Amino acid sequence: MIRIASPMRILGLSGALVVGMSASGVASTFQPADVPSSVRLSPVRVSQTTPGATSPVSIEAPGDTQVTKKLTREEQIGVKALVLIKFNWRESLPGWRVRFLPPRKGYLAITFREQRRIDVYVRTDRSTVAIAHDIAHELGHAVDVTYFDDERRSAVRMVRDLRPETSWWACNACTDLQTGAGDFAETFAMIAAPRYKFYSELGQEPTAQMLTEVSAIVTDAITSA
Repeated sequence: MIRIASPMRILGLSGALVVGMSASGVASTFQPADVPSSVRLSPVRVSQTTPGATSPVSIEAPGDTQVTKKLTREEQIGVKALVLIKFNWRESLPGWRVRFLPPRKGYLAITFREQRRIDVYVRTDRSTVAIAHDIAHELGHAVDVTYFDDERRSAVRMVRDLRPETSWWACNACTDLQTGAGDFAETFAMIAAPRYKFYSELGQEPTAQMLTEVSAIVTDAITSA
């Protein structure tokens, strides 16, 4: 039985975490074993590095953002979006980094589990709120692969009214918007970032009660670790 704890302290809620999203709204995860080494947001094959990319700033300090060089335009936009995130990811996801890179065709963001890194490919024509949603979606994946077990994933399925047999991970090059992982990441983004579009194809946009219950599952997972 999962112990339900108050979500307010961990998630930074005011009382009321790939997959991210591709430009087409398609997202996918890759599962080499029981969890994906990278969580992806489109069916296009992903390499661990981006050839030709400029060296990005790493937003990873426990307190204020530490910058070692002048920020690029993408990094300036990314930092503004990051400020909108209500989830205290620096404390709850130690060792994880968020990097802001120039646009990459077919991608908005990728989460790399083994490297504990989220790369956000900032499109300057997207709003700050939209980019914050992308970041929060990826943070949801980071929470998932760092803290969740089968019991908590089953609990999320139940809260979201998903069938128990619903696959959590997508097959390689498959959309994650029809998986538990993608639905959870979208739900987490509704909690951790300003309200934006809900892209999951599995269920309805989460109700306030669903958000509260998923927040409690996340909080319990983090505080119990």
